[in-house]
Amino acid sequence: MSESCTESEVKLDELEAAVARLGWRLPRVRDPAIARQWAHGVHTALVHVANGRGALEVAIGEGLAALNVGLRVMDLRYSNIGDYAREELGLNASTAAKMERLARRLRDLPLIREAVRRGVITFRKAEIISTVAKGNEPYWLFQAQGGTVRSLKAQVKAPRDPDGEQWLNLRTQLPRKQREVLDLGLAMAGMVLEKPTASSCERVTAWCQEYMSALQAPQEDQVDDLLFTPEDDLEALKEHLEKVHAQWADLAKAPPAQAPAESGEIDPWRLDRELKGHLEERRRWDVLFGQLVMLFQSIRGWHLLGFASFGHYCEEVLGMGERTAAQRAALERGLVRNPLLRQALAEKRLSYEKARLIARDAAPEEVAGWIEKAPGLTCVELRRHLHDCGEAQKCARGQFNVWLTTTAAGLLKGAFRALRAAAKRWMWAEECLVALAAHFIWTYKHLLKRARTLQRRIRDRDRHLCQVPGCSRRAVHAHHIVAKSQGGTDDEWNLVSLCAAHHLHGIHGGRIRVIGKAPDALVWEFDLRKSYAATAVA
Repeated sequence: MSESCTESEVKLDELEAAVARLGWRLPRVRDPAIARQWAHGVHTALVHVANGRGALEVAIGEGLAALNVGLRVMDLRYSNIGDYAREELGLNASTAAKMERLARRLRDLPLIREAVRRGVITFRKAEIISTVAKGNEPYWLFQAQGGTVRSLKAQVKAPRDPDGEQWLNLRTQLPRKQREVLDLGLAMAGMVLEKPTASSCERVTAWCQEYMSALQAPQEDQVDDLLFTPEDDLEALKEHLEKVHAQWADLAKAPPAQAPAESGEIDPWRLDRELKGHLEERRRWDVLFGQLVMLFQSIRGWHLLGFASFGHYCEEVLGMGERTAAQRAALERGLVRNPLLRQALAEKRLSYEKARLIARDAAPEEVAGWIEKAPGLTCVELRRHLHDCGEAQKCARGQFNVWLTTTAAGLLKGAFRALRAAAKRWMWAEECLVALAAHFIWTYKHLLKRARTLQRRIRDRDRHLCQVPGCSRRAVHAHHIVAKSQGGTDDEWNLVSLCAAHHLHGIHGGRIRVIGKAPDALVWEFDLRKSYAATAVA
Protein backbone atom coordinates (compact mmCIF):
# COMPACT_ATOMS: atom_id res chain seq x y z
CA MET A 1 0.00 0.00 0.00
CA SER A 2 2.81 2.42 0.86
CA GLU A 3 4.56 1.76 -2.49
CA SER A 4 1.26 2.25 -4.35
CA CYS A 5 0.57 5.52 -2.51
CA THR A 6 4.08 6.78 -3.26
CA GLU A 7 3.70 6.01 -6.97
CA SER A 8 0.33 7.78 -7.01
CA GLU A 9 1.77 10.87 -5.33
CA VAL A 10 4.67 11.01 -7.81
CA LYS A 11 2.26 10.72 -10.75
CA LEU A 12 0.05 13.42 -9.26
CA ASP A 13 3.01 15.79 -8.78
CA GLU A 14 4.03 15.29 -12.43
CA LEU A 15 0.48 15.90 -13.67
CA GLU A 16 0.10 19.05 -11.56
CA ALA A 17 3.27 20.47 -13.08
CA ALA A 18 2.11 19.62 -16.62
CA VAL A 19 -1.42 20.99 -16.17
CA ALA A 20 -0.11 24.19 -14.54
CA ARG A 21 1.58 25.06 -17.85
CA LEU A 22 -1.79 24.85 -19.68
CA GLY A 23 -3.38 27.64 -17.64
CA TRP A 24 -7.15 28.27 -17.57
CA ARG A 25 -7.70 29.10 -21.23
CA LEU A 26 -6.20 27.61 -24.40
CA PRO A 27 -5.50 29.86 -27.41
CA ARG A 28 -7.93 29.61 -30.32
CA VAL A 29 -6.43 27.51 -33.13
CA ARG A 30 -7.69 27.54 -36.71
CA ASP A 31 -5.47 24.77 -38.10
CA PRO A 32 -7.42 21.44 -37.67
CA ALA A 33 -4.20 19.42 -37.27
CA ILE A 34 -2.96 21.63 -34.41
CA ALA A 35 -6.42 21.61 -32.82
CA ARG A 36 -6.37 17.78 -32.82
CA GLN A 37 -2.93 17.86 -31.20
CA TRP A 38 -4.31 20.10 -28.46
CA ALA A 39 -7.25 17.73 -27.98
CA HIS A 40 -4.96 14.67 -27.78
CA GLY A 41 -2.74 16.41 -25.24
CA VAL A 42 -5.61 17.42 -22.96
CA HIS A 43 -7.17 13.97 -23.37
CA THR A 44 -3.94 12.23 -22.31
CA ALA A 45 -3.75 14.22 -19.08
CA LEU A 46 -7.49 13.87 -18.50
CA VAL A 47 -7.55 10.04 -18.65
CA HIS A 48 -4.63 9.85 -16.20
CA VAL A 49 -6.43 12.13 -13.75
CA ALA A 50 -9.75 10.33 -14.24
CA ASN A 51 -8.10 6.98 -13.47
CA GLY A 52 -6.44 8.25 -10.29
CA ARG A 53 -9.63 9.94 -9.17
CA GLY A 54 -11.72 6.87 -10.09
CA ALA A 55 -9.60 4.54 -7.94
CA LEU A 56 -10.42 6.61 -4.89
CA GLU A 57 -14.10 6.71 -5.88
CA VAL A 58 -14.19 2.89 -5.75
CA ALA A 59 -12.92 3.03 -2.15
CA ILE A 60 -15.41 5.81 -1.29
CA GLY A 61 -18.28 3.74 -2.74
CA GLU A 62 -17.27 0.73 -0.64
CA GLY A 63 -17.07 2.88 2.48
CA LEU A 64 -20.51 4.34 1.81
CA ALA A 65 -21.92 0.81 1.30
CA ALA A 66 -20.44 -0.28 4.65
CA LEU A 67 -21.88 2.80 6.32
CA ASN A 68 -25.32 2.11 4.85
CA VAL A 69 -25.67 -1.23 6.66
CA GLY A 70 -28.26 -1.21 9.43
CA LEU A 71 -28.53 2.14 11.17
CA ARG A 72 -24.86 3.12 11.03
CA VAL A 73 -25.55 6.30 9.06
CA MET A 74 -28.28 7.21 11.56
CA ASP A 75 -25.67 6.97 14.33
CA LEU A 76 -23.95 9.83 12.48
CA ARG A 77 -27.31 11.76 12.62
CA TYR A 78 -28.39 11.30 8.97
CA SER A 79 -31.46 9.48 7.67
CA ASN A 80 -29.89 8.40 4.36
CA ILE A 81 -26.51 8.04 2.72
CA GLY A 82 -27.15 10.91 0.28
CA ASP A 83 -27.59 13.49 3.06
CA TYR A 84 -24.49 12.18 4.85
CA ALA A 85 -22.36 12.41 1.68
CA ARG A 86 -23.61 15.92 0.88
CA GLU A 87 -23.07 17.39 4.34
CA GLU A 88 -20.00 15.53 5.58
CA LEU A 89 -18.09 14.70 2.40
CA GLY A 90 -19.20 17.52 0.09
CA LEU A 91 -20.39 15.03 -2.54
CA ASN A 92 -23.50 15.39 -4.68
CA ALA A 93 -26.17 13.20 -3.04
CA SER A 94 -27.26 11.37 -6.22
CA THR A 95 -23.63 10.66 -7.18
CA ALA A 96 -22.90 9.23 -3.74
CA ALA A 97 -26.06 7.08 -3.83
CA LYS A 98 -25.00 5.70 -7.22
CA MET A 99 -21.50 4.86 -5.92
CA GLU A 100 -22.94 3.12 -2.86
CA ARG A 101 -25.46 1.18 -4.93
CA LEU A 102 -22.78 -0.20 -7.27
CA ALA A 103 -20.49 -1.16 -4.37
CA ARG A 104 -23.39 -3.04 -2.77
CA ARG A 105 -24.15 -4.93 -6.00
CA LEU A 106 -20.49 -5.85 -6.49
CA ARG A 107 -20.40 -7.69 -3.16
CA ASP A 108 -22.13 -10.58 -4.97
CA LEU A 109 -19.90 -10.27 -8.07
CA PRO A 110 -16.31 -10.92 -6.89
CA LEU A 111 -14.75 -11.14 -10.37
CA ILE A 112 -16.24 -7.87 -11.58
CA ARG A 113 -15.54 -6.21 -8.23
CA GLU A 114 -11.85 -7.12 -8.47
CA ALA A 115 -11.73 -5.89 -12.08
CA VAL A 116 -13.17 -2.53 -11.00
CA ARG A 117 -10.77 -2.25 -8.06
CA ARG A 118 -7.79 -2.93 -10.33
CA GLY A 119 -9.04 -0.46 -12.95
CA VAL A 120 -9.49 -3.14 -15.64
CA ILE A 121 -13.05 -1.99 -16.40
CA THR A 122 -14.57 1.41 -15.72
CA PHE A 123 -17.11 2.37 -13.10
CA ARG A 124 -19.69 3.07 -15.83
CA LYS A 125 -19.32 -0.37 -17.47
CA ALA A 126 -19.58 -2.11 -14.10
CA GLU A 127 -22.72 -0.12 -13.35
CA ILE A 128 -24.38 -1.38 -16.55
CA ILE A 129 -23.48 -5.09 -16.29
CA SER A 130 -23.94 -5.40 -12.51
CA THR A 131 -27.71 -5.70 -12.93
CA VAL A 132 -27.47 -8.85 -15.11
CA ALA A 133 -24.07 -10.44 -14.41
CA LYS A 134 -25.00 -12.58 -11.41
CA GLY A 135 -24.57 -16.24 -12.38
CA ASN A 136 -22.60 -15.46 -15.54
CA GLU A 137 -19.78 -13.20 -14.40
CA PRO A 138 -16.97 -14.37 -16.76
CA TYR A 139 -19.09 -13.72 -19.85
CA TRP A 140 -20.09 -10.19 -18.84
CA LEU A 141 -16.57 -9.35 -17.68
CA PHE A 142 -15.25 -10.41 -21.10
CA GLN A 143 -17.92 -8.29 -22.84
CA ALA A 144 -17.10 -5.26 -20.67
CA GLN A 145 -13.37 -5.50 -21.39
CA GLY A 146 -13.82 -5.68 -25.16
CA GLY A 147 -17.02 -3.71 -25.77
CA THR A 148 -18.13 -0.10 -25.55
CA VAL A 149 -20.61 1.42 -23.12
CA ARG A 150 -23.11 1.81 -25.97
CA SER A 151 -22.85 -1.87 -26.96
CA LEU A 152 -23.19 -3.01 -23.34
CA LYS A 153 -26.32 -0.89 -22.90
CA ALA A 154 -27.79 -2.48 -26.04
CA GLN A 155 -27.02 -6.00 -24.77
CA VAL A 156 -28.36 -5.37 -21.29
CA LYS A 157 -31.27 -3.30 -22.66
CA ALA A 158 -30.65 -0.89 -19.81
CA PRO A 159 -33.39 1.67 -19.08
CA ARG A 160 -32.57 5.36 -19.37
CA ASP A 161 -30.65 6.65 -16.37
CA PRO A 162 -32.86 9.34 -14.76
CA ASP A 163 -29.74 11.16 -13.53
CA GLY A 164 -28.43 11.26 -17.08
CA GLU A 165 -31.59 12.63 -18.67
CA GLN A 166 -31.19 15.92 -20.49
CA TRP A 167 -32.75 19.00 -18.86
CA LEU A 168 -34.21 21.97 -20.70
CA ASN A 169 -34.83 25.45 -19.33
CA LEU A 170 -38.06 27.35 -19.97
CA ARG A 171 -37.87 31.05 -19.08
CA THR A 172 -40.58 33.65 -19.63
CA GLN A 173 -41.40 37.24 -18.65
CA LEU A 174 -44.83 37.82 -17.09
CA PRO A 175 -46.80 40.71 -15.52
CA ARG A 176 -47.11 40.43 -11.73
CA LYS A 177 -50.79 39.35 -11.77
CA GLN A 178 -50.08 36.50 -14.18
CA ARG A 179 -47.09 35.42 -12.12
CA GLU A 180 -49.40 35.21 -9.10
CA VAL A 181 -51.63 32.78 -11.04
CA LEU A 182 -48.62 30.57 -11.75
CA ASP A 183 -47.53 30.67 -8.09
CA LEU A 184 -51.00 29.62 -6.91
CA GLY A 185 -51.08 26.85 -9.53
CA LEU A 186 -47.68 25.56 -8.37
CA ALA A 187 -48.81 25.59 -4.73
CA MET A 188 -52.00 23.68 -5.54
CA ALA A 189 -50.05 21.12 -7.56
CA GLY A 190 -48.09 20.33 -4.40
CA MET A 191 -51.39 19.75 -2.57
CA VAL A 192 -52.78 17.48 -5.30
CA LEU A 193 -49.58 15.45 -5.49
CA GLU A 194 -49.59 15.26 -1.67
CA LYS A 195 -45.93 16.20 -1.94
CA PRO A 196 -45.33 19.75 -0.70
CA THR A 197 -41.61 19.33 -1.45
CA ALA A 198 -42.25 18.53 -5.14
CA SER A 199 -39.99 20.29 -7.64
CA SER A 200 -41.28 22.87 -10.13
CA CYS A 201 -40.79 20.27 -12.87
CA GLU A 202 -43.11 17.82 -11.08
CA ARG A 203 -45.72 20.53 -10.51
CA VAL A 204 -45.74 21.75 -14.13
CA THR A 205 -45.98 18.11 -15.22
CA ALA A 206 -49.09 17.78 -13.02
CA TRP A 207 -50.66 20.79 -14.80
CA CYS A 208 -50.05 19.16 -18.18
CA GLN A 209 -51.32 15.73 -17.11
CA GLU A 210 -54.53 17.25 -15.77
CA TYR A 211 -55.16 19.31 -18.91
CA MET A 212 -54.27 16.46 -21.28
CA SER A 213 -56.24 13.79 -19.39
CA ALA A 214 -59.23 14.21 -21.70
CA LEU A 215 -57.48 15.63 -24.80
CA GLN A 216 -55.09 14.55 -27.48
CA ALA A 217 -52.39 16.90 -28.76
CA PRO A 218 -52.51 17.56 -32.51
CA GLN A 219 -49.37 16.71 -34.47
CA GLU A 220 -48.12 20.14 -35.54
CA ASP A 221 -44.38 20.01 -35.09
CA GLN A 222 -43.88 23.38 -36.76
CA VAL A 223 -45.34 25.20 -33.73
CA ASP A 224 -43.26 23.45 -31.07
CA ASP A 225 -41.39 25.77 -28.74
CA LEU A 226 -39.15 23.04 -27.27
CA LEU A 227 -36.60 21.24 -29.44
CA PHE A 228 -35.02 17.84 -28.84
CA THR A 229 -32.11 15.79 -30.13
CA PRO A 230 -33.63 12.58 -31.55
CA GLU A 231 -32.24 9.82 -29.32
CA ASP A 232 -32.33 7.18 -32.07
CA ASP A 233 -30.28 9.39 -34.39
CA LEU A 234 -27.69 9.97 -31.67
CA GLU A 235 -27.35 6.24 -30.97
CA ALA A 236 -26.89 5.53 -34.66
CA LEU A 237 -24.17 8.20 -34.84
CA LYS A 238 -22.38 6.67 -31.84
CA GLU A 239 -22.39 3.23 -33.47
CA HIS A 240 -21.09 4.69 -36.75
CA LEU A 241 -18.25 6.54 -35.03
CA GLU A 242 -17.23 3.43 -33.09
CA LYS A 243 -16.71 1.62 -36.39
CA VAL A 244 -15.03 4.52 -38.20
CA HIS A 245 -12.51 5.09 -35.40
CA ALA A 246 -12.12 1.38 -34.50
CA GLN A 247 -13.24 2.17 -30.94
CA TRP A 248 -10.71 5.03 -30.82
CA ALA A 249 -7.70 2.69 -30.73
CA ASP A 250 -5.35 5.59 -31.51
CA LEU A 251 -6.19 7.50 -28.32
CA ALA A 252 -3.68 7.44 -25.48
CA LYS A 253 -4.48 4.91 -22.76
CA ALA A 254 -3.56 5.51 -19.13
CA PRO A 255 -2.34 2.60 -16.96
CA PRO A 256 -5.09 1.30 -14.64
CA ALA A 257 -5.07 2.62 -11.08
CA GLN A 258 -5.47 0.29 -8.10
CA ALA A 259 -8.11 1.24 -5.53
CA PRO A 260 -7.03 1.43 -1.85
CA ALA A 261 -7.61 -1.79 0.08
CA GLU A 262 -10.93 -2.16 1.90
CA SER A 263 -10.49 -1.99 5.67
CA GLY A 264 -13.47 -4.10 6.73
CA GLU A 265 -14.34 -1.50 9.39
CA ILE A 266 -17.86 -1.55 10.86
CA ASP A 267 -17.74 1.25 13.43
CA PRO A 268 -19.62 4.23 11.88
CA TRP A 269 -17.31 6.89 13.37
CA ARG A 270 -14.19 5.13 12.09
CA LEU A 271 -15.83 4.65 8.69
CA ASP A 272 -16.55 8.38 8.70
CA ARG A 273 -12.85 9.13 9.33
CA GLU A 274 -11.81 6.73 6.55
CA LEU A 275 -14.15 8.30 4.03
CA LYS A 276 -13.00 11.81 4.87
CA GLY A 277 -9.41 10.62 4.43
CA HIS A 278 -10.22 9.32 0.94
CA LEU A 279 -11.92 12.61 0.09
CA GLU A 280 -8.89 14.56 1.28
CA GLU A 281 -6.71 12.49 -1.07
CA ARG A 282 -9.13 13.11 -3.91
CA ARG A 283 -9.11 16.90 -3.52
CA ARG A 284 -5.92 17.38 -5.54
CA TRP A 285 -7.17 15.06 -8.27
CA ASP A 286 -10.44 17.03 -8.36
CA VAL A 287 -8.66 20.34 -8.96
CA LEU A 288 -6.83 18.91 -11.97
CA PHE A 289 -9.93 17.10 -13.23
CA GLY A 290 -12.09 20.24 -13.19
CA GLN A 291 -9.47 22.32 -14.99
CA LEU A 292 -8.88 19.68 -17.69
CA VAL A 293 -12.59 19.03 -18.30
CA MET A 294 -13.20 22.78 -18.64
CA LEU A 295 -10.36 23.07 -21.18
CA PHE A 296 -11.55 19.98 -23.05
CA GLN A 297 -15.06 21.41 -23.32
CA SER A 298 -13.77 24.82 -24.43
CA ILE A 299 -11.96 23.32 -27.46
CA ARG A 300 -14.77 20.81 -28.16
CA GLY A 301 -12.21 18.05 -27.83
CA TRP A 302 -14.75 15.25 -28.15
CA HIS A 303 -15.62 16.43 -31.66
CA LEU A 304 -11.96 16.61 -32.69
CA LEU A 305 -11.35 13.08 -31.39
CA GLY A 306 -14.37 11.57 -33.17
CA PHE A 307 -17.09 11.28 -30.51
CA ALA A 308 -20.78 12.05 -30.99
CA SER A 309 -21.05 14.30 -27.92
CA PHE A 310 -19.32 15.23 -24.69
CA GLY A 311 -21.49 12.67 -22.86
CA HIS A 312 -20.37 9.99 -25.34
CA TYR A 313 -16.71 10.79 -24.57
CA CYS A 314 -17.32 10.76 -20.80
CA GLU A 315 -18.96 7.34 -20.86
CA GLU A 316 -16.57 5.61 -23.26
CA VAL A 317 -13.24 7.11 -22.17
CA LEU A 318 -13.59 8.52 -18.66
CA GLY A 319 -16.01 5.83 -17.46
CA MET A 320 -18.47 8.26 -15.86
CA GLY A 321 -21.75 9.96 -16.64
CA GLU A 322 -21.82 13.30 -18.43
CA ARG A 323 -23.56 15.01 -15.53
CA THR A 324 -20.70 14.25 -13.10
CA ALA A 325 -18.04 15.69 -15.41
CA ALA A 326 -20.20 18.66 -16.48
CA GLN A 327 -20.89 19.66 -12.85
CA ARG A 328 -17.16 19.70 -12.07
CA ALA A 329 -16.45 21.77 -15.21
CA ALA A 330 -19.27 24.20 -14.32
CA LEU A 331 -17.77 24.66 -10.86
CA GLU A 332 -14.34 25.29 -12.39
CA ARG A 333 -15.78 28.03 -14.62
CA GLY A 334 -17.44 29.54 -11.54
CA LEU A 335 -14.11 29.49 -9.69
CA VAL A 336 -12.38 31.24 -12.59
CA ARG A 337 -15.06 33.97 -12.54
CA ASN A 338 -14.98 34.24 -8.71
CA PRO A 339 -11.45 34.05 -7.25
CA LEU A 340 -12.91 34.54 -3.75
CA LEU A 341 -14.80 31.27 -4.15
CA ARG A 342 -11.61 29.45 -5.21
CA GLN A 343 -9.79 30.85 -2.18
CA ALA A 344 -12.57 29.74 0.20
CA LEU A 345 -12.51 26.24 -1.31
CA ALA A 346 -8.70 26.02 -1.05
CA GLU A 347 -8.81 27.17 2.59
CA LYS A 348 -11.50 24.51 3.30
CA ARG A 349 -14.01 27.09 4.47
CA LEU A 350 -16.41 25.61 1.90
CA SER A 351 -17.04 22.04 0.80
CA TYR A 352 -17.16 21.12 -2.87
CA GLU A 353 -20.97 20.91 -2.74
CA LYS A 354 -21.39 24.35 -1.12
CA ALA A 355 -19.00 25.92 -3.62
CA ARG A 356 -20.94 24.29 -6.47
CA LEU A 357 -24.25 25.66 -5.18
CA ILE A 358 -22.89 29.21 -4.78
CA ALA A 359 -21.18 29.16 -8.19
CA ARG A 360 -24.39 27.92 -9.83
CA ASP A 361 -27.08 30.00 -8.12
CA ALA A 362 -25.55 33.16 -6.63
CA ALA A 363 -25.29 36.42 -8.55
CA PRO A 364 -21.64 37.59 -8.98
CA GLU A 365 -22.11 40.57 -6.66
CA GLU A 366 -23.57 38.30 -3.94
CA VAL A 367 -20.83 35.63 -3.91
CA ALA A 368 -18.79 37.24 -1.11
CA GLY A 369 -21.87 37.44 1.13
CA TRP A 370 -22.81 33.81 0.54
CA ILE A 371 -19.23 32.69 1.26
CA GLU A 372 -19.53 34.33 4.69
CA LYS A 373 -22.94 32.77 5.40
CA ALA A 374 -22.24 29.26 4.06
CA PRO A 375 -20.08 27.88 6.94
CA GLY A 376 -22.97 28.41 9.37
CA LEU A 377 -25.48 26.58 7.13
CA THR A 378 -25.88 22.97 6.06
CA CYS A 379 -25.80 22.25 2.33
CA VAL A 380 -29.57 21.70 2.35
CA GLU A 381 -30.17 25.03 4.11
CA LEU A 382 -27.80 26.84 1.76
CA ARG A 383 -29.57 25.39 -1.28
CA ARG A 384 -32.97 26.44 0.08
CA HIS A 385 -31.79 29.96 0.93
CA LEU A 386 -30.26 30.39 -2.53
CA HIS A 387 -33.45 29.07 -4.14
CA ASP A 388 -35.70 31.37 -2.08
CA CYS A 389 -33.50 34.38 -2.82
CA GLY A 390 -33.48 33.58 -6.54
CA GLU A 391 -37.25 33.05 -6.64
CA ALA A 392 -37.88 36.35 -4.83
CA GLN A 393 -35.72 38.19 -7.36
CA LYS A 394 -37.47 36.49 -10.29
CA CYS A 395 -40.90 37.36 -8.86
CA ALA A 396 -39.85 40.99 -8.44
CA ARG A 397 -38.74 41.05 -12.09
CA GLY A 398 -41.85 39.18 -13.26
CA GLN A 399 -39.86 36.17 -14.47
CA PHE A 400 -40.86 32.52 -14.46
CA ASN A 401 -38.07 29.99 -14.81
CA VAL A 402 -38.36 26.20 -14.69
CA TRP A 403 -36.00 23.34 -15.56
CA LEU A 404 -37.73 20.36 -17.21
CA THR A 405 -36.57 16.87 -18.12
CA THR A 406 -36.98 16.00 -21.80
CA THR A 407 -39.94 13.79 -20.82
CA ALA A 408 -41.68 16.64 -18.98
CA ALA A 409 -40.80 19.08 -21.75
CA GLY A 410 -42.36 16.75 -24.32
CA LEU A 411 -45.58 16.67 -22.28
CA LEU A 412 -45.57 20.47 -21.98
CA LYS A 413 -45.03 20.75 -25.72
CA GLY A 414 -48.13 18.60 -26.33
CA ALA A 415 -50.18 20.70 -23.88
CA PHE A 416 -49.14 23.88 -25.70
CA ARG A 417 -50.30 22.40 -29.02
CA ALA A 418 -53.63 21.34 -27.49
CA LEU A 419 -54.23 24.82 -26.05
CA ARG A 420 -53.51 26.47 -29.39
CA ALA A 421 -55.80 24.04 -31.19
CA ALA A 422 -58.60 24.72 -28.69
CA ALA A 423 -58.15 28.50 -29.00
CA LYS A 424 -57.87 28.27 -32.83
CA ARG A 425 -55.12 30.87 -32.72
CA TRP A 426 -51.48 31.24 -31.90
CA MET A 427 -50.72 31.51 -28.16
CA TRP A 428 -47.34 32.51 -26.79
CA ALA A 429 -45.66 30.32 -24.19
CA GLU A 430 -46.59 32.80 -21.43
CA GLU A 431 -50.28 32.59 -22.35
CA CYS A 432 -50.15 28.80 -22.44
CA LEU A 433 -48.55 28.55 -19.00
CA VAL A 434 -51.13 30.87 -17.44
CA ALA A 435 -53.95 28.92 -19.12
CA LEU A 436 -52.59 25.59 -17.80
CA ALA A 437 -52.23 26.98 -14.27
CA ALA A 438 -55.73 28.55 -14.35
CA HIS A 439 -57.29 25.27 -15.55
CA PHE A 440 -55.53 23.39 -12.73
CA ILE A 441 -56.68 25.94 -10.12
CA TRP A 442 -60.28 25.77 -11.33
CA THR A 443 -60.25 21.94 -11.25
CA TYR A 444 -58.90 21.69 -7.71
CA LYS A 445 -60.24 24.90 -6.15
CA HIS A 446 -62.03 22.86 -3.46
CA LEU A 447 -58.61 22.12 -1.90
CA LEU A 448 -58.29 25.76 -0.87
CA LYS A 449 -61.02 25.17 1.73
CA ARG A 450 -59.36 22.20 3.46
CA ALA A 451 -59.37 22.10 7.25
CA ARG A 452 -56.43 23.74 9.04
CA THR A 453 -55.64 21.00 11.57
CA LEU A 454 -52.84 21.33 14.13
CA GLN A 455 -50.63 18.84 12.24
CA ARG A 456 -51.14 20.74 8.99
CA ARG A 457 -50.36 24.09 10.64
CA ILE A 458 -47.09 22.71 12.04
CA ARG A 459 -46.03 21.25 8.69
CA ASP A 460 -46.99 24.44 6.84
CA ARG A 461 -44.89 26.44 9.31
CA ASP A 462 -41.91 24.10 8.74
CA ARG A 463 -42.49 24.05 4.95
CA HIS A 464 -43.24 20.31 5.12
CA LEU A 465 -39.52 19.60 5.59
CA CYS A 466 -37.76 17.58 8.28
CA GLN A 467 -36.16 20.09 10.65
CA VAL A 468 -33.12 18.00 11.61
CA PRO A 469 -30.09 19.95 10.29
CA GLY A 470 -28.85 18.45 7.02
CA CYS A 471 -31.96 16.36 6.32
CA SER A 472 -33.52 16.74 2.87
CA ARG A 473 -36.51 14.47 3.45
CA ARG A 474 -40.16 15.41 3.59
CA ALA A 475 -41.73 15.75 7.06
CA VAL A 476 -44.46 13.22 7.84
CA HIS A 477 -44.55 13.35 11.67
CA ALA A 478 -44.96 16.12 14.24
CA HIS A 479 -42.82 15.41 17.32
CA HIS A 480 -43.51 16.73 20.83
CA ILE A 481 -40.29 18.34 22.08
CA VAL A 482 -41.44 17.83 25.67
CA ALA A 483 -43.36 14.54 25.66
CA LYS A 484 -46.99 14.68 26.72
CA SER A 485 -46.23 11.97 29.30
CA GLN A 486 -43.81 14.47 30.90
CA GLY A 487 -46.26 17.36 30.94
CA GLY A 488 -45.79 18.57 27.36
CA THR A 489 -48.61 20.38 25.58
CA ASP A 490 -49.95 20.62 22.02
CA ASP A 491 -48.78 24.24 21.74
CA GLU A 492 -47.12 24.98 18.41
CA TRP A 493 -43.78 25.82 20.07
CA ASN A 494 -43.69 22.25 21.45
CA LEU A 495 -44.11 20.57 18.06
CA VAL A 496 -41.49 20.14 15.33
CA SER A 497 -41.79 18.45 11.92
CA LEU A 498 -39.64 15.35 11.32
CA CYS A 499 -39.23 12.64 8.70
CA ALA A 500 -40.16 9.12 9.81
CA ALA A 501 -36.53 7.92 10.01
CA HIS A 502 -35.35 10.74 12.27
CA HIS A 503 -38.46 10.53 14.44
CA LEU A 504 -38.48 6.75 14.98
CA HIS A 505 -34.78 5.82 14.78
CA GLY A 506 -33.21 9.15 15.66
CA ILE A 507 -35.28 10.69 18.48
CA HIS A 508 -36.97 7.57 19.87
CA GLY A 509 -33.94 5.40 19.06
CA GLY A 510 -31.82 7.46 21.43
CA ARG A 511 -29.45 8.80 18.78
CA ILE A 512 -30.70 12.42 18.67
CA ARG A 513 -32.15 14.79 21.25
CA VAL A 514 -33.90 18.13 20.69
CA ILE A 515 -34.70 20.77 23.28
CA GLY A 516 -35.92 24.36 23.17
CA LYS A 517 -38.86 26.00 21.42
CA ALA A 518 -39.91 25.65 17.78
CA PRO A 519 -39.31 26.93 15.23
CA ASP A 520 -36.33 29.25 15.88
CA ALA A 521 -34.97 28.28 19.31
CA LEU A 522 -34.22 24.57 18.90
CA VAL A 523 -31.00 22.94 20.10
CA TRP A 524 -30.04 19.59 18.55
CA GLU A 525 -27.76 17.05 20.22
CA PHE A 526 -26.14 14.31 18.12
CA ASP A 527 -23.72 11.37 18.56
CA LEU A 528 -25.55 10.27 21.73
CA ARG A 529 -24.67 6.61 21.07
CA LYS A 530 -20.98 7.29 20.48
CA SER A 531 -20.28 7.07 24.20
CA TYR A 532 -22.16 3.75 24.34
CA ALA A 533 -20.01 2.36 21.53
CA ALA A 534 -16.80 3.50 23.24
CA THR A 535 -17.95 1.88 26.51
CA ALA A 536 -18.78 -1.37 24.70
CA VAL A 537 -15.29 -1.49 23.10
CA ALA A 538 -13.62 -0.80 26.44
